[in-house]
Amino acid sequence: MPNLDTQNKNIETLRRICPTCEACCGLVMEVDRDEQKIISIKGDPDDHRSKGYVCAKSQAFNYIYEDGERLRHPVKKTADGWEAISWDEALDTISEKFIYIRDKFGKDALSLYVGNPLGHDFAAGIYLQSLMASIGTERFFSAGTVDQHPQQLVCWGLIGHEWLFPVPDLERTELMICMGANPVVSQGSILGQPNMKNTMRSIRKRGGKCVVIDPRRTETADAADQHIFIKPGTDAYFLMAFAQVLFDEDKIDLAHLADYVDNVDALREAVRQFTPESTAAVTGVSAAVTRKLVADYTATPRASLYGRIGLCTQEFGLASHWMLMVISILNGKLDQEGGMMFATAPTGGSGPGVNGDIKPYGRWHSKVRGVPETCGELPASLMAEEITAPGNEVRGLLTICGNPVLSVPRGDKIREAMDTLDFMVCLDIYINETTSRADIILPSTVHPEHSNVDVTFQNFTTRNYASFSPRTFEPAEGLKDLGEIILDISARMMGLSSEDMDGYVYQGIVDMAIKRAKAEGYELTAGKINSEVTGDTSPERFVDLMFRSGPYGDFFGHNPEGLSLDKLKKHPQASMDLGPLKQRMPEIVRTPGQRINLMHELFADDLPRLKQRFDELTAEQAKADGQQMLLIGRRHVRDMNSWLHNLKPYVRGKNRCTIKVNPLDAERIGLVEGGTAKVVTHVGEAKLPVEVSPEMMEGVVSIPHGFGHIYGDSQQSLAESALPGISCNDLIDESLDVASSTCVVNGVPVQVYAH
Repeated sequence: MPNLDTQNKNIETLRRICPTCEACCGLVMEVDRDEQKIISIKGDPDDHRSKGYVCAKSQAFNYIYEDGERLRHPVKKTADGWEAISWDEALDTISEKFIYIRDKFGKDALSLYVGNPLGHDFAAGIYLQSLMASIGTERFFSAGTVDQHPQQLVCWGLIGHEWLFPVPDLERTELMICMGANPVVSQGSILGQPNMKNTMRSIRKRGGKCVVIDPRRTETADAADQHIFIKPGTDAYFLMAFAQVLFDEDKIDLAHLADYVDNVDALREAVRQFTPESTAAVTGVSAAVTRKLVADYTATPRASLYGRIGLCTQEFGLASHWMLMVISILNGKLDQEGGMMFATAPTGGSGPGVNGDIKPYGRWHSKVRGVPETCGELPASLMAEEITAPGNEVRGLLTICGNPVLSVPRGDKIREAMDTLDFMVCLDIYINETTSRADIILPSTVHPEHSNVDVTFQNFTTRNYASFSPRTFEPAEGLKDLGEIILDISARMMGLSSEDMDGYVYQGIVDMAIKRAKAEGYELTAGKINSEVTGDTSPERFVDLMFRSGPYGDFFGHNPEGLSLDKLKKHPQASMDLGPLKQRMPEIVRTPGQRINLMHELFADDLPRLKQRFDELTAEQAKADGQQMLLIGRRHVRDMNSWLHNLKPYVRGKNRCTIKVNPLDAERIGLVEGGTAKVVTHVGEAKLPVEVSPEMMEGVVSIPHGFGHIYGDSQQSLAESALPGISCNDLIDESLDVASSTCVVNGVPVQVYAH
């Protein structure tokens, strides 16, 4: 109940879940109901997961809501600048223009780009499939081809679904090995775990150990027991050497998966040449260090081997994640307590995807280079050339919650290509480097203005849970939720009312609920569901359906103690503990016959390229002159890609868009702390301040991503004035990990000079 303070203000204390990242920490907020303002945000000490912990990004919940430069109504571009328009005018114009383009030039004359923030909005995620169906284009791009497609493809190839990600069982592990990830800063990334520093301390307190393998001594490495430098782009060879030792020392133990695993001997042959001694010069990891780590891993029954985006975004991203999961299988640590396990999401699914023997790759190809799609997408770094493809141009583009001009390789070329479009629409709350090129921008509510259910990230948490955050404030007049906007566009593209379109989506979820109930031995009918489903909005009703027919569900009274959205809403902390991770294999394996093929063609076909490049790198190592450096990215705890740079608390302090360089490299090149370096590649150059730091591996430099607010036509004045930086993506070409069609943004060769 609201409380009146000494000044007779209407102050209310609320509990919410932080929506900014995958950790989903619990918040305690004080709000002024009369002023519609958030007074304070603190960590919730009673939250069963975060236990009072929050990072700096928790305050974004409020600062985005109050930002005077975010859009609060649709706008269209005119000769005199941006002009406010009604929703009807905006939606009618969009559907008219897009339908015209589709009918006259074909469906692939339309294109769609989706950014990561959509994953933090459950309603938008539900309706996205309808939008994709209504547009029908094969020219679909997202941030997935710039971060995680190799990991998705490995999950599909081995387990049978591209969203079945294993996560480290951090509550019980006694050895955590972390590669290509910095969870202390990211607060997770397919690792839903609040307060990673404390988690790592807990591992040590119970006698365990944390090891980080990374070209930079990251914040996570600082908190670990051991840090091992590795040359960027060589993780696959290190992991193959790891697997080779398992075979050579007879450490193969398939545990409860023994009857389901195929081609162990073929894998043995595939890694035979990659001994720790043969890979040491290429990876920078000595044979002794590799062998000691393997010995520790195999001697520790509860050990987890975790890798993330740093492994994905390199020349052999697919091979790296393949070997990462294979090692867990070979030593009996996949689907084992303390190893790599699978969460059991309360909504009961791993998301939309492709099961079984239907390949999620190579079903169509880009128009210019013939690059195969992966997971339904083309590489985002090819956007510019696809838009301008002679005789097969993209004429209409829709972007949702994304800023590819800053977040995608050759973003400068993408921005130029956008000016050739006939019509461009952006769903975004800001006029930024991408949306400034649009004809119409549609803004949505932000998190305090709509309810949120953590549907996505509950699939990747280190302890099972369910959460719900109701809207804190009613949105300003005229604002729509992102899901509602996507629904409205989808409906108009299909010639339907929004209500009818919503009904089709609802019916699909009803059918799924009936099917799930039958599998559990319960009889459900559409009539019973329709009479009992709860929720204040359509998306909430969808989630109630998924909760009630999920693994913890009440199945509409058949399991009275089970979960429902209504029960979750009544929980005082907005989050319910559903217990530790449990063994789920082989039941969840969705491959034909539930077979785990270690040498699936997806991986085996890439072996010749992998071996050829290894020979090349070995030869290059012998004649290295020390002039060429390798570029990697990084993230700061106050950064979220490019999202938070227009918020005052997140741009304070010293410049974070710097080049970090090892002291020995700095001395050799003539770089000094606070001076300027010029970074050159064959596609561009940039000048930026120097940070000399022993945290960098010799021969490696680091530039953060998400910057480059330099064009002067956004309406993000703080980002442009206080933290413009440079876009490292403008230094990176369209190179791909061929096997996964994923952009290569780590391990990029650069030349560095004192300026």
